[in-house]
Amino acid sequence: MAEIRIATWNLHQGMDKRAANEAETWSYLQDKLQPTVALLQEVDLDVDGKPAIPATPGGHVSSPAQDARYATAVVGYGARVAALPKVTTRYWKRHVFDISPRVPATFAAARVLDLPGADPFVAISMYGRMAPLYAQTGVLRAIADLIPLFDTPDFGHRVILGGDLNVYDQTSDKVMRGRWEAILALLESLGLVNLLKKTAAQRTPPADCPCRKADCWHVETFRHRNRPVGEPGYFTTDYLFASPSLAERMVGTLEVWNDRPEVWALSDHCPLVARFEM
Repeated sequence: MAEIRIATWNLHQGMDKRAANEAETWSYLQDKLQPTVALLQEVDLDVDGKPAIPATPGGHVSSPAQDARYATAVVGYGARVAALPKVTTRYWKRHVFDISPRVPATFAAARVLDLPGADPFVAISMYGRMAPLYAQTGVLRAIADLIPLFDTPDFGHRVILGGDLNVYDQTSDKVMRGRWEAILALLESLGLVNLLKKTAAQRTPPADCPCRKADCWHVETFRHRNRPVGEPGYFTTDYLFASPSLAERMVGTLEVWNDRPEVWALSDHCPLVARFEM
């Protein structure tokens, strides 16, 4: 039985263009996080519009934005990643679906292959693009694009999805909070387990969480450098979800790397890391 590490992280390279910082971010990802597979957002693009990802043994599958210099990507370190084939669903086997984002960079999806002693699974990196303001519009379209994947018997029961959704249900704006809660519930309706919720009992909730719920599962994954008046300086915008069969194989707790100063020097988001026995 193989143990794998899945990390999700917004690298902030879409905003921070310093070459030294970008190089350090890649080094930290590989040497400190040591993921088998990394689900990444805001990956810098080179002058040719391709993701500027250092060579990895497993390669990468990415979705570049057309109107910004960043991409969303799945990167293989201890496994090989490959683009998803077209799929059919259990509802209509005569129609073939291409699992790709209609809004570029809202997600990248890949098959994870060549894991010794483990079956392949699907890894999805998702990004709530602020294009131009409403992250939820892109996330909702991305979820809609992914629905056929979860209805295929070939891949839909072994999926890990993570990323910076720019969705948080900790705001004082009741209208927005209701919408964002519905988006998180929509992801769960695909059969996914919110791993932050699953492991909430293993953490101490923040004392000042605006959600004010007795069963609070929130953590700091994003530090707001220009926070709105009346809002906290942090939010939960980064998530990891897994199919039930994979969530049951999770080892230990979900690692939230928000207690490391060097992380916040590299990005305004912290990584999440989960281990699974596959």
